[in-house]
Amino acid sequence: MLAGVAALELSNREWTVLELAVLSPMLAATFGGPRLTALYGVLAVGVGVMLGLYDHLFGQSDGGPTAQAVRLGGVAVGGVLAVLVSRYNTRRETKLQNVTRVAEVAQQSILAAVPSSSGGLHFAVRYESAAAEARIGGDLYEVVDTAWGTRLLVGDVRGKGLDAVRIASRVLGCFRFIGRQAEDLPTVLAGLDAEVAEICGLDDFVTAVVGQVDGRRLWLANAGHPDPVLVRGGQASLLGVATRLPPLGLLADTKDTVGNTVEVALRPGDRLLLYTDGITEARDPTTGRFFPLLPAAQAALSRGTPEEAVADLVGRLRAWTRSTLNDDVALLVAELPRPASRLRRGPPA
Repeated sequence: MLAGVAALELSNREWTVLELAVLSPMLAATFGGPRLTALYGVLAVGVGVMLGLYDHLFGQSDGGPTAQAVRLGGVAVGGVLAVLVSRYNTRRETKLQNVTRVAEVAQQSILAAVPSSSGGLHFAVRYESAAAEARIGGDLYEVVDTAWGTRLLVGDVRGKGLDAVRIASRVLGCFRFIGRQAEDLPTVLAGLDAEVAEICGLDDFVTAVVGQVDGRRLWLANAGHPDPVLVRGGQASLLGVATRLPPLGLLADTKDTVGNTVEVALRPGDRLLLYTDGITEARDPTTGRFFPLLPAAQAALSRGTPEEAVADLVGRLRAWTRSTLNDDVALLVAELPRPASRLRRGPPA
C-alpha cells in the first residue's frame, strides 16, 4: 500500500495523496500486533519524508513546507492511534483467550472420561464444539455404576460460558452422588431438580435424560430433553416417554417425577444413543434442512464398534453442516453386546 501511495504521489502532481499512507498502520492494527503496527507507522512517515524531499529537490510545490509538515503530522498521529488500537485489541484478545482456556480446563476436568464398559454395557462418548473460538458450553454426560444397575445422564444447560460450566459441574456432582444413593429414577430426577433450582436463576434450566440399565432392562426418564434413539437390528427409533417432564429447575413438585418413566427390554446387539439438541438443530447451510438424525444414526450405529459408530455419526454431521455447527453436541452411545461365541472343543485324543 505504501508503494502504491508513493507511485500515485509521484505520477500525478496536481493533487496529493500522502495522507492515504496512514491506512497502512491502520490495516496493520487490524491484522497484526503493536510492533508490526508501529513498524508500518514508521514506514508511512518515512515515505512521507522521502516524498517531501523529492518535492523540494525537483521544485514541486504542494503547499510548501508547512503543508508538508501538517500532512506528515497527520500520518504520524494516525500511526500512533493505530498502535494504541492494536495494543487494546491484543490485550482484549489475550484476556478472552485466558478466560476461554480456564473454562476449557474446567470443562475438561468436569467431563471426566466415562468407563469403556460397565454393568455389561459398552460405552463411547464424543463432545463436538461448534467453533474453535467458542468451545465452552453446558453440554454434559456421565455414567455411574450403582447397586440398582448402570445409570446414564446426558444433559444441556441453557446458555454458554463460565456460568454454564459452573451449572454443569454442580449437576454432574449431584448426579454422581445421588445416582449412587437413590433407589429409582424419579428420586434421581427430584434430587437433580432441587440442585438446579438452588443454583440457577429464574431464566436458567437444564434439560436432561436419565437412564438405568439392569441386565437387559432399560428405564428412561426425560426432563425436557430430546428423546434417545434405539438402534435394533439395523432399524432406528425414538424412545419417548408417555409424559415429558419440564426441564430440571422448573419442576413444580417432586411428585411430578413419579410414574413418568419408560421401560424397554433390551436385546443383545442393541445400541442406545443419547445426545444434546446441537445435533437435532444442525442445518445444511445451503438448503437450511435439519440433520436427518434417525437415518444417520441407523447407518452409523449399525456397524463397527461403539467408538467407530460415534465417529461415523460425527463425520456425517460435519459433512451435512459443512463443519458449521451452531451449537455444541454431546453424544453417548451405550451397547448391549452380543454374547461372545464359544470355542468348540475337538474330540478327546
